[in-house]
Amino acid sequence: MNPRFRLSPVQRTRYARVILVVMVLAIPLIIWGALMALRSTSNDPRQWLPRSFAATDTYDWFQLHFGSDEIAVVSWPGCTLDDPRVDQLAAALTATPFYDRALSGPDVVHELMQPPLEFSRNAAISRLRGTLVDPDTETTCLVLSTSAEGRSDRVQAVQQINDSAKQECGLDESELRLAGPTVDAAAIDLESRRLLFQLAGLSALVSFLIASIRLRSVRLATMVFVVAVYSTAVALAVMHFTGGTMNLLMTMLPPLLYVLSISSAVHLANYYRDAVADSASSGSMGPLATTVSHGWLPCSLAAFTTAIGLASLLMSKIEPIRMFGLYSAIGVVVSVGVLFLFLPAALHLFPPRPKPDATESVTGQTRAADQRADQAAGLSGTMIRWISRHHLLLTLVCVAVMVFCAWGLPHIKSTVRLQDRFLPSSDAIQDYKWLEENLGPMVPLEVVVHFDRQDPRDTMQRMHVVAEVQNQIHSMDEAVATMSAVNLSPGLTRGRSVRDVVQRTLVNSDRTHQRLVGAHFLADTDDEQLWRITVRAKAIGDLDYGQFAESLRQTIRPLLEQNKVRGTYTGVIPLIYKAQRQLLQDLFRSFLAAFGVIALVLMVVLRSITAALLAMIPNLFPAIVIFGGLEWINIPIQIGSVMTASAALGIAVDDTVHFLTWFRRGISNGLSRREALQDAFGRCSGAMVHTTLICAGGLIVFAASSFVPILHFAWLMVFLLLAALVGDLVLLPAILAGPLGRGFVRKRGRD
Repeated sequence: MNPRFRLSPVQRTRYARVILVVMVLAIPLIIWGALMALRSTSNDPRQWLPRSFAATDTYDWFQLHFGSDEIAVVSWPGCTLDDPRVDQLAAALTATPFYDRALSGPDVVHELMQPPLEFSRNAAISRLRGTLVDPDTETTCLVLSTSAEGRSDRVQAVQQINDSAKQECGLDESELRLAGPTVDAAAIDLESRRLLFQLAGLSALVSFLIASIRLRSVRLATMVFVVAVYSTAVALAVMHFTGGTMNLLMTMLPPLLYVLSISSAVHLANYYRDAVADSASSGSMGPLATTVSHGWLPCSLAAFTTAIGLASLLMSKIEPIRMFGLYSAIGVVVSVGVLFLFLPAALHLFPPRPKPDATESVTGQTRAADQRADQAAGLSGTMIRWISRHHLLLTLVCVAVMVFCAWGLPHIKSTVRLQDRFLPSSDAIQDYKWLEENLGPMVPLEVVVHFDRQDPRDTMQRMHVVAEVQNQIHSMDEAVATMSAVNLSPGLTRGRSVRDVVQRTLVNSDRTHQRLVGAHFLADTDDEQLWRITVRAKAIGDLDYGQFAESLRQTIRPLLEQNKVRGTYTGVIPLIYKAQRQLLQDLFRSFLAAFGVIALVLMVVLRSITAALLAMIPNLFPAIVIFGGLEWINIPIQIGSVMTASAALGIAVDDTVHFLTWFRRGISNGLSRREALQDAFGRCSGAMVHTTLICAGGLIVFAASSFVPILHFAWLMVFLLLAALVGDLVLLPAILAGPLGRGFVRKRGRD
C-alpha cells in the first residue's frame, strides 16, 4: 500500500466513527422509504402484457370501444335462476364503489322474456348457454364489472364480495366460487403480502443462522447481518424514491438482495479471518487493511458481474421483469458500497474477540502455518488432490452433461396458463374447475367484426353475418362458448311475411341499436360499425392458447372474406400467447447479453481471451444443465423462471472471480500451478459452500408459496446455485489442473 494513503490509528478511528454516525443518521429516511416501497404492492394483470406489441395495442383499442373487460365471476352450489340471493347479492355489490354493474342469469333471462323480444323461458336460457346459465341445471352466476376504485384495491374488492355474501345472503366465504381477472389479481396480492411479511422474515432468519454457524462469531455474524439488512433497505428506499412499486416478482427482491449481500459480506469476513490468522504476513498493514486490500477487487468485480447478469433483464418487454432487473442490479451495487463502508469501520471499532485453540501455536506465523497444514490435510485438501488426479475424467463428464442437457434447450417450453400459476389444491384452481364444470369456459377471446360505414346492409343483415361467424366458431373441435348481439336479439329472419317484416323493423330500430351498445356488443366509430363476439375457452386443461387463437383465425377468415368484412382478434388468449413466446425470447436474450458482457469483463481482468472463455465454461454449466434438464423432465418455464438464468450467471461468476483471484495470486507469489490451485481451493471452498448454503437456505423458504412462479423461482435458484458450486469447485479446478489451465498461468509461474 502506498505510504501516502496510509492512515494513523487515530485517523482510522475518527473515519470509522464518522461512517457509522452518518449511516445511523440515515436510518430513519431509509426505513421510511423501504416501508413505503413495501406498501406499494400492485398486481394489475395488465402489467404482465408485453409492451410495444401490436397485440397489446389492439387490446387497448378494444377496451377503448367496448370498455374494460376486467370482471369478477361469482357463483355457489345452489346458485340457480330461481335463487333470490342472486339478485340480492347483485344489488348489494353494485351499491358499493368497487363494481360498476352486475350481469346475472336471472336478469338477462327476464329481459329476454319481456316485450319486444318475448322469448319463452327455455329459448331465453338456450341463448345464454355456457356463458351465464347451464341449461340442464339452470345454474347461473353473477358477472361483476370492476370499477376504477375496485381495480385500485382488488383485495378489498374481493373481500367486499365475501362480506356482502355473508351479510346479505348468509353465504359463507367457503361456499363461494370466484373467478376472473379481479379475483386472480387479488389472490396474487394476498400472496405478495404473505411473501413480504411472513416468508421473507423466515428467509432472513435462516440465512442469518447459517451465517452465524459459518463464521463462529456472534459479533461478526451480527455485522454481516447489519450489512445485508442495511443494503436491502437502501435498495428498497431507492426504489420508492425513484417511483418503483412492488408486485409479486418484486417481492423476491428483498430476500434475493439480502442473501446476495450476506454472501458478499461472508466472503469479506472470510478474508478478515484469514488476515487475522496470518497476521505475521500482514506486516505494518494490519489484518483490516490486508482484508480490504485483498478483498476489494474480487468482491467489487463479483458484485459488478452479478449486477450485469441482473441488469440484462432490462431487455425484457414484460414490465415486472424489467423492473426486477433494474432494481436488483442497483441493489447489488449499493450493497458493495455498504459492505466496504460499514464492515471495515465496524471491524475497526468492534473487532471480534479471538478464540484461540489449544492446539494452535502462540505466534501468528505458526498459527497460520498450522491452519494451512490442517486445511491441506482435511477434506478440502483431499478433494483438490482427487480432482487434480482425475481432472481429465471430471472435465469430460461435466462437458458431456452440458452437451446432453444443451440438446434440450431449443425445445424448452414456457407457460403462463392459469392452472400453471396456482397449485392444483389451491382455492383458485378448485373454483375455476367448479365454474367450468357447472357453467362453461372462463377464458375470453374477443372477435370484432368490422362493417364499413358505407356498407349497405342493415342491422338485421349484419347480424346474420355475425351469427354465421358464431356458428363457424362452434364447428371447431375445441369446446367453446360464444356470446354476441345475436344472443340478445330476436330470431333472425329472411322471409317476407308480416311477422318477419315486423321483426326486421324491430331489429333495425334505434332502440335495439342503443340496447346492444349499452350491452357492449356493438360500437360505432367515425368510419366503421363494430360487432363484438366473445369466445370463451377452457382455463383448465391442455389447451394450447397459441394454436387455438391461430386455428380460430383460420376457421373464420374465409367466411369474413366471403362477406366482405374484416375481423380483429384480441383478448387474453392472444396476449397470453405473446407473453409465452416473449418469456423464452427474454430468457435467451438477457442470458446471452449477460454472458457477452461478463466475458468481456473477464478478458480485461484476466488479460487473456483464452482464459476468459475457459473461465466462462463453469459459469455456463449451471444454466445449461438446469434449464436443459427442465426440458428433459418436461417442466415448462414460468414467468419467475426468466429471472433465474441471468441472476445465477452473475452469482456463479462471483465464486469464479474469488477462486481465480487467489489462484493467480498464488502464481504471482511463485507457487506452481498445482500449489496455487490447492491454496485457492483451501481458501475459497469453505466460503463458497457456506455462501451457497446461505443463499439456498434463504431462498428455499419461498418454496412454501402457493403461487407457482415464485415456487419455481425458489427451487430453480437453489438448483442453479448448487450446480454453480459444482461448476466452481469441480469443473473449474479440473480445467485449471489440466493442460487448459496453462492459459491462466503467466511465464513467471511454475507449471
